[in-house]
Amino acid sequence: MVSGDCTSYGGASAPIKLTLTHSRSYHKHLKQHLPISSEISPSSEQIAGSEDLLTEIFLSLPPKSLLRFQCVSKHWLSLISSSYFRGLHTRRNSTSSASTVGVFLCRHPNYDFLSLHEERLSTMGRIYDRLSDARDGKVLSNISSCNGLLCLGFKSEDAKTEFYVYNLTTGHHRFIPVPDGMVVKSMNLAFDPKRSGDCDVVCVWLSLSENRLRFSVYSSISGIWRHSTEYCNNNMELCCYRGVFWKGAIHWFSQTGPFLCFQIDSCKFKSMPSTQIPEGQWYRNIEYFGESGGHLHLIEIHKPQDIEFDILELKSDYSQWYVKYRVNLEFLTSLYPAMVNQEMYPPEDYNFPYAFTVLCFLTDEENRARLLISIPGKIVLYDMQTGIVKELADIKPDSFRLFIGGARYDCFDAYTHVESLAFV
Repeated sequence: MVSGDCTSYGGASAPIKLTLTHSRSYHKHLKQHLPISSEISPSSEQIAGSEDLLTEIFLSLPPKSLLRFQCVSKHWLSLISSSYFRGLHTRRNSTSSASTVGVFLCRHPNYDFLSLHEERLSTMGRIYDRLSDARDGKVLSNISSCNGLLCLGFKSEDAKTEFYVYNLTTGHHRFIPVPDGMVVKSMNLAFDPKRSGDCDVVCVWLSLSENRLRFSVYSSISGIWRHSTEYCNNNMELCCYRGVFWKGAIHWFSQTGPFLCFQIDSCKFKSMPSTQIPEGQWYRNIEYFGESGGHLHLIEIHKPQDIEFDILELKSDYSQWYVKYRVNLEFLTSLYPAMVNQEMYPPEDYNFPYAFTVLCFLTDEENRARLLISIPGKIVLYDMQTGIVKELADIKPDSFRLFIGGARYDCFDAYTHVESLAFV
């Protein structure tokens, strides 16, 4: 059994203890990969002397291993740290079915990292420590995650916010200079490792003189801002803090208005279908919005009592949303009775009979579909093909008042993370 503890604080509220547990022995896993002999065979020497063979072998290894192998020799350090190799490795591994290694769970001003893989558990502390060092006591006010990179905003005591692009796997980061006059509403990261090594940041900002939301694109490689002529009225209820990168564009949903798609290359809006607002309601109850397996997905729960819901997928031609999966979590209530809110709240005082949130939907090129679900006191991973439910973490707050319906995270507190060697 392997476990690791980290503590999150929600402002002045009581701490939340997140305990990560995995059933497989990490030490046993390491032992299986230790060399059984110190002798070097002629074939090993031949491989070590061939840069082409080494490159092919290294391209199949995860970033964490490669960063360790840089310490073996100056030759290996030169090869692995080169921009050519890192770019090639990033493109080669951009569609791996096991690319998602964990999820950041963010409750401002602190955060936790939850590993989804037993063998990745040791990386949790390393990534968490780097993010803590980068923060340096400042409040994390903006976070956007995309294909292994993070865009973070740190607010200091004088209320000024500095923005950075981070690769927490390598520890590299780059400062984003914000021009005067741009009142930033959100920074949205856009990084496609299959196309190029360039990383863009789409800034949604308020023009005070026009009282409009404007859109600008910053290239982390060239350091140049491009300003779009497109705009939105400031009163538009757009969830601009949760932009999702897909197919060269940033996508935003709205609970009450139309969805929005902004193409990065052209700095123009693109037509995008919205879901229908249910009859008799004035808003959509969108519980999840994100990209996985090369597709854009959305989960909308129409009624508070629904424990059965659809996972929608947007067609690649942007023609419509359609039902990809239909999910019923009724079986979970027998495993976890705390999901039934009547046990904690009388029905007349609480309008939501079930306490659960979908943190993220994970799928891959092999159509393996999984749901990461937060329920009172637990975070579980549900494999929709096999029906297997795996407990990943215990959440034990000092007070259940921290979360509606018990100790659980909100769906928009979760940001998926992958390991990457990409430059920033």
